[in-house]
Amino acid sequence: MPTAWARPGHIGYVGPDLRPDTHAPPVAMLTVGLDGPLIVHTARGLIRTGSSFAPARTPHRVVATQGWILVLFIDPSSAPATMIADEMTAAEGTFGLSHRRERELVELCGEPVVDPDLLYHRAIAGPHLGTDARIARLTAAIRDQPANALRADQIAANLGLSTGHFLHLFTQHCGTTFRGYQRWNRMVTAITNAVNGHDLTRSAIDAGFATPSHFSESFRAMIGLPATTMLGAGIHFDLGSGIAQRG
Repeated sequence: MPTAWARPGHIGYVGPDLRPDTHAPPVAMLTVGLDGPLIVHTARGLIRTGSSFAPARTPHRVVATQGWILVLFIDPSSAPATMIADEMTAAEGTFGLSHRRERELVELCGEPVVDPDLLYHRAIAGPHLGTDARIARLTAAIRDQPANALRADQIAANLGLSTGHFLHLFTQHCGTTFRGYQRWNRMVTAITNAVNGHDLTRSAIDAGFATPSHFSESFRAMIGLPATTMLGAGIHFDLGSGIAQRG
């Protein structure tokens, strides 16, 4: 059975290619072809590879030539994008290609029991050396209360920084924008609540989206397909700390 999971620091999916449109997630994204190569559609053309790393906010579309794929979204507060980028053995433009442990990741996804945390730790390189303490506290607050409307100018003033300096500092440490990180966490919260049985529209509003259409547009821009398509695709959603069963 296709499985998607949410853990502190990473969100993943193992299953058939859902054929998303071009999208630009606010966080870094690793994709691995489990049964064959990938074709990465970029602004500069097509790339054929076994695995692809896309930095945050990079428009692209990945198509599996056959079978299943692994998709891993990395929360920058957990692991800077460089921790995966450094594991890619080739590059084309901004895209990293051919993960150093690609074969191991494929084998882990082929096990009867898929362990999301093991996949995550094999995808990144070494221990996280830490983020600026001020940014770490802020990202934790955003994850804990994603619906809060945090303003960059107010946070910058509280930190004794100019707004421009604060925004640069946030992007430098997180690899994505302050606004994009807030939007990503609102999306994760909305989908988590919907999977737990709550109405999707209510979940989106409670997570901080202004309107249902704002949520729908944001989700499609980040993931490449409608939320209702993903929720209706027969995916097993694992939101706990255990292991996920692949059918």
